[in-house]
Amino acid sequence: MAESISLVSILAVLQTYGCLWSPWPLGKILTKTFQGRCDISKVVAPLHEYKGKDGAAQMKHFANDDGLNAFRLPVGWQFLVDAPGAPLNAGNMKQYDALVQACLATGSLCIIDIHNYARWDGLIIGQGGPTDEQFANLWSQLATQYAKSPKVAMGIVNEPHEVPSITQWAQTCQTVVDAIRKAGATENYIMLPGNGYTSASSFVSSGSAAALARVKDSDGSTDKLIFEVHKYLDSDNSGTHPECVSSYVDAFEDLTKFLKDNNRKALLAEVGGGPNESSCLKNVCELLSYLNDNSAVYMGYLGWGAGSFDATYELSLTPDDNMKDVPLMTECFVKLFSGSGGSPPSSGSGDSPPTNGDSSPPSSSGGAMPPAPSQYHGSAPYPVPSGNSTAGAGAGGVTGTGGMPMPTESLPGGQGGYQSGSGPGSGSEGS
Repeated sequence: MAESISLVSILAVLQTYGCLWSPWPLGKILTKTFQGRCDISKVVAPLHEYKGKDGAAQMKHFANDDGLNAFRLPVGWQFLVDAPGAPLNAGNMKQYDALVQACLATGSLCIIDIHNYARWDGLIIGQGGPTDEQFANLWSQLATQYAKSPKVAMGIVNEPHEVPSITQWAQTCQTVVDAIRKAGATENYIMLPGNGYTSASSFVSSGSAAALARVKDSDGSTDKLIFEVHKYLDSDNSGTHPECVSSYVDAFEDLTKFLKDNNRKALLAEVGGGPNESSCLKNVCELLSYLNDNSAVYMGYLGWGAGSFDATYELSLTPDDNMKDVPLMTECFVKLFSGSGGSPPSSGSGDSPPTNGDSSPPSSSGGAMPPAPSQYHGSAPYPVPSGNSTAGAGAGGVTGTGGMPMPTESLPGGQGGYQSGSGPGSGSEGS
């Protein structure tokens, strides 16, 4: 398995809807989802067989037609287990695995994203809430299922925030890493999220970078442990406005220096903007160009989001029924990804599922990409709430589509979608 990936090697991302959102007026900070609460009673998977959006077709389009090679599949912890420390819910896991397999069938990197903000029903993991061991039990079960699929990456949890002790949080991540490796998933990438919604702007200043740098793999290495960061380009960094006010390249300077000084890599797992906004066509492209220029330390970037999101969602990257992409996807994600290391694959690539454990780079994109178990990553929530797909990092949509079901109430405006991008995507600071 490749030890490193060029920035564009994980371009397309599909994300799942993991109880990400509550009903929200535009621009209002969401609280229920951010507290790790999830009502799964109205979840609908973004797959036709479960009466949801055709996430499989979106991922196939993104991989075959656009050359994207990674999808982030967000899912709610509560969808996978009935209680912290409990066995996987067989019925729900069957749905989520169907999404993962649809992702893997494209030959892409598929990122499992537990979209719970380091919480279960408002209580922080390892710091007053579920124990580290209970959370690690979830990951042990997932790792056991995908141990022979190196193209499945493990995104520990989406956007921790207001975590009292970053040192203790790093220990929680270490416990999870140990559990994943002990379960036999020794070749899979693991994404390490920091405090402050894992924002790229504060990843170093918050102490997240230094604390997480001490997390080691079972053999003492860190090559497969990737820092996950998010960055939105609107006025308040929330990812709730279509306008982009800056490329925020300067916000990455401290992180880039830290990565270079410490021989580490990061993935911009959530980034997005209004799909037709001229300000975003300018600023998103500028940021992705910066990441391409620093591909030695940035594994890739993921756009937010597609899948179940419809055209009314402010940051929708979902293609239309004829699989025609929105301008932001075409002009920034696709063009810059193909221009920084490769070109879109032929129309026939990705039709056959990769063999579990295959260590050869996928042919779906020109970037060097680590072989991974078949999985779905991008902006498509796995099960998405009825009539909705999650929007934002890792929720409903082809570009970045994929992911687990989310309660209807958790999606903004009743929308949802996949997440897509060139690397695990992230809607930080709010997604």
